[in-house]
Amino acid sequence: MTSTDVDSPPVLDSEISGTIVSLRERFEAVRRGEADHVRGRLGNLSPDQEKLVESLTRGIIERVLQAPVAMLLNAAAANQSALIVDLVGRIFNLRM
Repeated sequence: MTSTDVDSPPVLDSEISGTIVSLRERFEAVRRGEADHVRGRLGNLSPDQEKLVESLTRGIIERVLQAPVAMLLNAAAANQSALIVDLVGRIFNLRM
């Protein structure tokens, strides 16, 4: 057992879930803002083009979030959730 295991209070599953939700919300806000910015530069898009922009940007966000979400879920199983929740919150400047 490390000093982190002893000193850190256990993080509830709701805190892990809340961190994942906050992380997704943060990335979704960035995605929407960037998609809107691109739409403004591209002009009028057809419905198919709109779907393509949405699909592309959502796919990028899902891919980028895979590692931090997996890290959070694995941390819960390894009793390191307090450390990882704090770390992810600091890295991504999450309000929790």
